[in-house]
Formats: sequence, C-alpha cells, structure tokens
Amino acid sequence: MRLSDENLRGRTIIGADGKVIGEVGTLFLDSTSFRVESFQVKLDKPIAELLGTPHSLFRPGVIEVPVSLVQSVGDTLVLNVAVEGLRQVLPMDTEAPGLH
Repeated sequence: MRLSDENLRGRTIIGADGKVIGEVGTLFLDSTSFRVESFQVKLDKPIAELLGTPHSLFRPGVIEVPVSLVQSVGDTLVLNVAVEGLRQVLPMDTEAPGLH
C-alpha cells in the first residue's frame, strides 16, 4: 500500500492494548534511503501525563515513534507495543526534532 504524508497526518494511533495514544504528526525521512524512519505522535493529554511527556494547554505532548513499532496501517495506525510499553522502547528525555 502506498500512502502520502497528507493521508497519514491526523490519523489516530492505537497501542497494542487498544488504547488511543494520539495522532500522526510529522514524518521523518532517512536522507540516504528516502524512507520514512519515524513519525511524530501528538499525544492525547492522558497519555502524555501517563508517559510524563511535557505538554501544555496549547501544545500537545509529542514523541517520536520508529516505524518498526507499527503493526498495521488502516483507518488507524496500530502499534505492536502497549501504551505502558512505550516507556521501555522510546527515549522519553528528548523532544521530537524541530519542535523547540
């Protein structure tokens, strides 16, 4: 299946446990292979709080998720890890690039 960034942005992201995590934001490409290597997730407020990700009233918490964590793509993106498992597989001490 071939998708554009316009088709993916704003799609809901669900963890392997069925919990809504947030929505797709920016896609990040590898400059050598020109393949998507990761994408920004704009976290829902409860998930940002659960993960301890900085957020405010006007700015959602964000994380960068490698495409290797995507189990399936349809109307939603389903990850192969539960929400609570994101702490173990993602570096939580840095923000996604370009969001300062």
